[in-house]
Amino acid sequence: MGKQVNYFLMPNDIVLLEDKLQNIEPLVVIRNRSNTSVPEKLDSLNFVEDGRQWLSFYILRLDDFEYVHMKYVAAQGYWTVDELRSPVIEFDGCFFNGDVLRRGRIYFNEKYYGENGELIEKPEQFRKWANKILATTKRSLIKYGMSYIGEAAKNWSDSSGAALSKAGNEIVRKAQ
Repeated sequence: MGKQVNYFLMPNDIVLLEDKLQNIEPLVVIRNRSNTSVPEKLDSLNFVEDGRQWLSFYILRLDDFEYVHMKYVAAQGYWTVDELRSPVIEFDGCFFNGDVLRRGRIYFNEKYYGENGELIEKPEQFRKWANKILATTKRSLIKYGMSYIGEAAKNWSDSSGAALSKAGNEIVRKAQ
């Protein structure tokens, strides 16, 4: 069973949200893929590399780092986080090009089916923490349609005349 919160966030909103999430319990940010079987830690959710904003990460409790499962993708030559079996929360940022702000989400699974078809529940400490992360995310943002929005994203939307698309997955600036 998965739980998620959809949102629209600008980089400043991500910084503010990450600060609030860190106050729950120290968390670790890791890349969604790595060159080795060990997850690669990052400094923050607002990660830029070679001038490019990264949008996809995992967050986890510091105490759960050793329990992250990695799987090798031979065709691509890298390792990726097995999010189903790992005590991690998927954090997807929001693409923004000045005219379009796409929706992101924070998501996790509480349970999964094992190799023999048995239902496996993730550890209780992880589930409690992950639910607090989602609740804090909701409380920290403004309700916006079926999603949530950060203050900087709302200010951009309001000042630029942007509006939520019919599909609800992006905010688009009106043609000038």
